[in-house]
Amino acid sequence: MAERSKKDNTFPQWVALMSLGFALTLFFANTVPALRERDGLAEVRGELSDLVQRYEEAIRQTQLGIGDASEYDLQALLVAIDQLGYTPQELCRAYPERADDQGKPAAPR
Repeated sequence: MAERSKKDNTFPQWVALMSLGFALTLFFANTVPALRERDGLAEVRGELSDLVQRYEEAIRQTQLGIGDASEYDLQALLVAIDQLGYTPQELCRAYPERADDQGKPAAPR
């Protein structure tokens, strides 16, 4: 058998090192942007949870009638109508003019 030269032995090491370098480059090129995106998604998740909390608080305030979105507590309005001895439908029939039309004569039927 012929002896192999030292030059032939370094070729597989050179190929292995180049392959390792290429694999590491691919790994870090894909990992770093993914980590940035994960951090961005965590920020968006925090903003979303804040918005959901604000939304639920607004719904609760509207249901209680204490928020900016509602002027009247509908439950109290229904109780007041009931204390007058009317149902909402009977009240609408008894007073057909709208609240914004008060002071104007009612339209003839």
